[in-house]
Amino acid sequence: MDSEIETSLVEVVDGGTDSVKHAVDYKGQALTRSNSGNWRSAWFVIGVEVGERFAYYGILSNLITYLTGPLRLTTAAAAETINVWIGTAMLTPIFGAFLADSYLGRYRTIILASLLYVLGLSLLTVSAMLPFECDASIESESCSPKLQVKVMQFFISLYMVAIGQGGHKPCVQAFGADQFDEHHPTESRDRSSFFNWWYFGMCGGILLSLLTLNYVKDNISWALGFGIPCLAMITGLLIFLFGTKTYRFTKIESREKNAFVRIGRVFVAAIRNRGISLSDMDVHEETCALIPQSCSKQFNFLHKALIAPNGSKEQACSFTEVEEAKSILRLTPIWATCLIFAIVFAQVPTFFTKQGAAMNRTIFSGFDIPAASFQSLVYITIVIFSPIYDRIIVPILRSITKKPSGITMLQRIGIGIFFSIITIVIAALVEMRRLKLAEEYGLIDDPNATVPISILWLIPQYLLFGIAEVLTMVGLQELFYDQVPKELRSMGLALYLSIFGVGSFLSSFLISVIEEITGKDGQTSWFANNMNQAHLDYFYWLLAGLSVVGLTLFICCAKSYIYNQKVDSEIQTPLLHLHTVNGAVDYRGQPAIRSKSGYWTSAFFIIGVEVAERIAYNGIESNLITFLTGPLHQTTASAAESVNIWDGTASLMPLLGAFLADSYLGRHRTIIVASIVYILGLSLLTVSAMLPSLTNSECKDSDKFTSCSPKLQVMFFFFSLYLVALGQGGHKPCVQAFGADQFDEHHPKESKERSSFFNWWYFTMCAGILLSLFILNYIQDNVSWVLGFGIPCIIMIIALVVFLLGNKTYRFKIQEHEKNPFVRIGRVFVLAIRNRQITVSNIAFKEDAANVIPHRSSKQFKFLNKALFPPIGSKAEEACSLIEVEEAKAVLRLVPIWATSLVFGIVYAQSSTFFTKQGATMDRTISPNFDIPAASLQTLIPLAIVIFSPIYDRIFVPIARTITKNPSGITMLQRIGTGIFLSIITIVIAALVEIKRLQTAKEYGLVDEPNETLPMSVWWLFPQYFLFGIAQVFTMVGLQEFFYDQVPNELRSMGLALYLSIFGVGSYLSSFLVSIIEKITGNNGQISWFADNTNQAHLDYFYWLLSGLSIMGLSLFIFFAKSYIYSQKGMTQV
Repeated sequence: MDSEIETSLVEVVDGGTDSVKHAVDYKGQALTRSNSGNWRSAWFVIGVEVGERFAYYGILSNLITYLTGPLRLTTAAAAETINVWIGTAMLTPIFGAFLADSYLGRYRTIILASLLYVLGLSLLTVSAMLPFECDASIESESCSPKLQVKVMQFFISLYMVAIGQGGHKPCVQAFGADQFDEHHPTESRDRSSFFNWWYFGMCGGILLSLLTLNYVKDNISWALGFGIPCLAMITGLLIFLFGTKTYRFTKIESREKNAFVRIGRVFVAAIRNRGISLSDMDVHEETCALIPQSCSKQFNFLHKALIAPNGSKEQACSFTEVEEAKSILRLTPIWATCLIFAIVFAQVPTFFTKQGAAMNRTIFSGFDIPAASFQSLVYITIVIFSPIYDRIIVPILRSITKKPSGITMLQRIGIGIFFSIITIVIAALVEMRRLKLAEEYGLIDDPNATVPISILWLIPQYLLFGIAEVLTMVGLQELFYDQVPKELRSMGLALYLSIFGVGSFLSSFLISVIEEITGKDGQTSWFANNMNQAHLDYFYWLLAGLSVVGLTLFICCAKSYIYNQKVDSEIQTPLLHLHTVNGAVDYRGQPAIRSKSGYWTSAFFIIGVEVAERIAYNGIESNLITFLTGPLHQTTASAAESVNIWDGTASLMPLLGAFLADSYLGRHRTIIVASIVYILGLSLLTVSAMLPSLTNSECKDSDKFTSCSPKLQVMFFFFSLYLVALGQGGHKPCVQAFGADQFDEHHPKESKERSSFFNWWYFTMCAGILLSLFILNYIQDNVSWVLGFGIPCIIMIIALVVFLLGNKTYRFKIQEHEKNPFVRIGRVFVLAIRNRQITVSNIAFKEDAANVIPHRSSKQFKFLNKALFPPIGSKAEEACSLIEVEEAKAVLRLVPIWATSLVFGIVYAQSSTFFTKQGATMDRTISPNFDIPAASLQTLIPLAIVIFSPIYDRIFVPIARTITKNPSGITMLQRIGTGIFLSIITIVIAALVEIKRLQTAKEYGLVDEPNETLPMSVWWLFPQYFLFGIAQVFTMVGLQEFFYDQVPNELRSMGLALYLSIFGVGSYLSSFLVSIIEKITGNNGQISWFADNTNQAHLDYFYWLLSGLSIMGLSLFIFFAKSYIYSQKGMTQV
C-alpha cells in the first residue's frame, strides 16, 4: 500500500498525469497530454514562424537596396524609412497581442494576421511589378507621378505586412509556448527549450530568406523577390492550420475578467485606494503571508487594489490580480534597458548592408554576393548556435546552476546585449578600415566604386550579432512570455517585439539627429550617400557607447528583478484529472490530454509556421532596400528610412495583434486571420512588382530619379508592404505565444522544455530566414522581383496550411477570468491612482494580509498595492485582487527591460539596410560566374543562429544549468544582456569593416564611382553578420521567452508583441537616427553619412554611434535587470 501511495505521489510530482489543466483542444474539449501540445504542436507553430520570418526578411533584408535603388531614396532616408517600418512592425504586435489576449485568442489572431500578412505581401509583389516608362528625355513632371504612385503602393503594402506581423508575431510564439504545460516538470523544462528552437527555426527561415531572396531581388526581379515571401507566408499559414488538431488552447476557468481589464483594474484600484491607511494594508499583507508563492514584495503600492473603499469585496482586486499587475510592472525596466540592443539590431539590415555594399563583394569569379545577403550570416550563426546552446550549453549550465534553462532569462538577455556591444565595436573597426582603404585608393569621391576590401571583413560582426540574437532575442522572448499573466502572453511577446520596434524608431531618430548635425553647413554627414565619405564608424562607436550604458542599466534592473511564481494547482486536482493539462483544452474544447496534445508535437507545427512566415517576411524585408533603391528609385537614405519605418511598423503591429489575440480572438484565431491578411499583402506585393513602369529599363539612365516611379504605383507597393506588416502584426506575437502555450509551465518537464522551445523556435525561424536569404535574394536580384515576392506569398499560404494541420494537437488555454486581461491589469493602475491618497497604515494592513503568499516582487511598485483597496465610496468587490496587482507589477517590471533592449532593436535594423548597402559595393564574386547578392549576406545571421542555437540549447544551457542551478542555464535577462553585448561587438566590427571599405575605395580611386565594385571581398562582412546571429540567439530568444513568461498568462501574445515592438521601435529609432544624421551631415551640400554613393558616405560613423548607444543601452539594461523580480510560476514539484 505504501509503495502504491509513493508511486502515485511520484506520478504527481513527475507529471505522470496524462491531462493538461487549463487547456482544451480545438473543439473546446479536454485533451490528453500525450496527444496534444508539447513538441508535437510546437513544431507546427515553429513552422509558421519559419515561414513568417522567411517572408518578413524576404522584404526587410534588402529593403534598403530597394529604397535606394528602385525608389531612389537617399541612404539616410532609406535607413530611416526602414527603421520606421521596422519600428512599426515591432510595435504593432502590441495591438495584435491585445486582440489575441483579450478577444480573438492567439489561434484566431494568428490566422487573421497571417491572412493580412499574405495580403500585404501580395500587394508588395504587385507594387514591384508596376510598370513605368521614364528616361532622360522625359520631363520629370511627366514621370514623377508614376514613381510617386509606386512608392505609395509600395509603402502601403509594406505597412500592411507590418500590421499583419503585428498580429502574427506575438501570438505565434506565445501560442507555441502555450503547447507546453508550465505546471508539468518535463513540459515546463521543454518550454524553455522551445524558445531556443523557436528562435533557431525562426532564424532558419530568415537565413533561407537571406540566402535566396536577396539574390533573386538583386539578379532576377524585385517582383519575384517579394512574391516568394508571399508564397512562404501562405505555406506557413497552411502549416499552422495543419497542426490545429494537436494544439492546446488555454482555457480560463476561474477568472472570467479580461486579462487587460483585470490587470488594469489593479492599477486603477491601487490609485483609487492611494489614501488607504497602513493598518488596512497590514491585514492584506498578513493574508498574503498565508500564500507565499502568490505574493511579491515589490510594488507594494498595488496592494491597495486588494481593498474596496466602500467595503465591497466584489470591487476589490484579488491577490492573483495584484501579482499579475506587478509582473507586468517588473518587465518595464527590462524592456527599456533592452532598447539599446534593438537599436544595434536595427543596423544589421541597414548600415551593415550599406557597409557591405561599398566593399568588394566578389566571392568567386563571376559572382558578387549581394550586400544584403550577408545578413544571412547572422541567421547562419543563429541556426548553428541555437542547437549548440539548447543541446550543449544549456545542459552544461543546468548541471552547474541546477536551473532548467541553464541560466536565467535575464542572464541570457544580458549576455546577448554584451555580444551586441562586441558586434558594433567590430563593425566600427571594420568600417574604419574600409574608409581608410577608400582614402588610400582615392575612392572617396567615387560612391559607385568598389572599395578594395573584401566583404568578408563583415563576417565577424554578423556572426557575433547572430550569437547575440540567440541569447538576447530568445531570452527576451521567453522572459516576456513567461513573466506576464497567461492570458497576456501574446501581449508579453508583443512587448518583446516592441523593443525592436522602439529600437528601430530610436535608430531612425539617431540617424535623423546625426544626419542633421553632421551634415550641417555643407559638411559630409556620417550617413552621406557616398559611403566612402560617410562615417558609419562614428555611428557604430556611438552605438557601442550607448550599448555599454544600456547593458549597465540592464544588469542593474536584472539584479533586482523578481521572477513570477507559477502557483501549482495540480496538488488540488483530483487524480482523475491528472492526465490532462491544467487550464488547457483541445480543439474541441475538451480538457487537453497531456500525452495527446501540446508539447513538441504541437510546437513543431507552430515552429513550421514560423519558419515559413520568416521565409516569407525575410523574402520581402531582406532585399527591400534594393527594391526601393532600384525599381522604386529611392535614394539610399530614403530607402533605409523606408525600410526602417516599415520594419518598425511590422515590429509594432504585433502589439495590436497581441491585444486582439489576448483580449478577444485568441491566439489561434488571430494567427489564422493574420495569416490571411499576410497572404493578401504578399499577393498584392507580388502584383505591384508585376507592374512594368517600375521595372522599365528607360528609367535606369534617367538622372531625374523622382520622375520614374509613379506615385500611385509607389502607394500601391507600400500599401501592400504595410499590409504584410499588418498581417505579421497579428501573426508574429500569437504564433510564438501559441507555440509556448503548448508546454505546460506547471509541469516540471514541459516547463523546462518550454525554455528550450524558445531556443529551437528561434533556431528554426532563422533557418527559414536563412533559406529565404539564400534563395529569394538571388531570385530578386537575378530573376525577377515578381518571383521574388511571389514565392514568399506561396510559402505563407503553405505555412497557414501547416498551422491548420496541427489543430487537433494544439492546447488552447482556458480563460480563467471574466475580466479582459488588459482591463484587469489596467484596472490595477487606475485603482492605484484613484487610491493614491491612501494612508501608509492602510497599506501596511493590507500587505500584512497579503503575506499569505509572500513574494519578493511585492516589494516593488508598492504604489500599485493601493489597487487592493476599492475606491472610497465603492463596494469592496471593486478592489483589485492581489493576483491582479502582481500581474500589473509584472507588466510594469517589463518596461525598463523593453526600453533598454531598444538599442538592440536599432542595431537589428541595420542588418537589412546599411549592412546590405555596405556589401553591395564590395566584391561579391563567389565563383567566376556568380556574384552573391549583397542582401544574401544576411543569411549569415540565421546561419549563425542555426549553428549556435543547438549549441546554446544542448551545450551552453546544460553547462550553465550545472553552475547556476537555473533550468534555463542563465536567466532570461542574462541571456538578453549577453545578446545586447554581442550586438555591440557586431556593430563595432561593422564600423571597422566599413572603415576598411572606405579606405579601399579611396586607395583605388573609387570614391566617386558608386557603381564600381571595390576590390574588397564581401566576406569582410562575415564577422558582423555571424556575430549578430549569435547575438540574436541570446537576445531575441531571451526577449521572446522573457516577454512570454513574465506577463500574465492571458497576455502572452501581448508579451511577445511587446518583444517584437522592441524591434519596431528600434526600427523607428533607427529611421529617426538616419533622418537626423542625414539632415545634419548632408546639410548645405555636404556629403552625408548615408550618401547614395556609399564610397563617399560614412556608415562607419553611424556604426560607431550605434555602438556607443548600445553600450549605454546595455548599461541601463544591466542596471534594471539587476533589480528585476521575475514573475513566479508555481511548479508541480511543490
